[in-house]
Amino acid sequence: MKHTIKAYLSFTRMERIGIFSLCGLILILLAIRITLIYLPKPAINTAEDHRLQAAWEVYKRSQPAEQPIENTTDKSEYTDRGDGTEQPLPNVININTADSATLVRLKGIGPAMTHKIMIYRAEHGSFKNVEELQEIQTIPKATFDILKKHLSVSDTAPK
Repeated sequence: MKHTIKAYLSFTRMERIGIFSLCGLILILLAIRITLIYLPKPAINTAEDHRLQAAWEVYKRSQPAEQPIENTTDKSEYTDRGDGTEQPLPNVININTADSATLVRLKGIGPAMTHKIMIYRAEHGSFKNVEELQEIQTIPKATFDILKKHLSVSDTAPK
């Protein structure tokens, strides 16, 4: 038994040098890590921080407040959100004939969903009913209930 333990713990000269080198490297890295904790942290320019915070508050106040989609019931929520001009949409939009600019203005249908609608129309033809939108992408039920009131389908071919 004594010989087996000695056989496992006897290292060549190169192995001993390697082990000591690795232990030394680990000690150096630990010393660096401990030293970094005690180094002084850079001072924060509080005047600049306050100036940026004030600028952010002014910016937030200048932006129109967004209302949650569940709480809005009037058709004024369906306006152009891109360039700041308010252009009310018709009460009901035909998803088979509407162009992408009209669809993207609806809350709940963004650019990605509009793109998917256009691809679906190109591949499958006209929508048979509004519920087919659920086949393209899962829309939250509350959003879909609001959208369903403002969307229609007809047999007219898409533009």
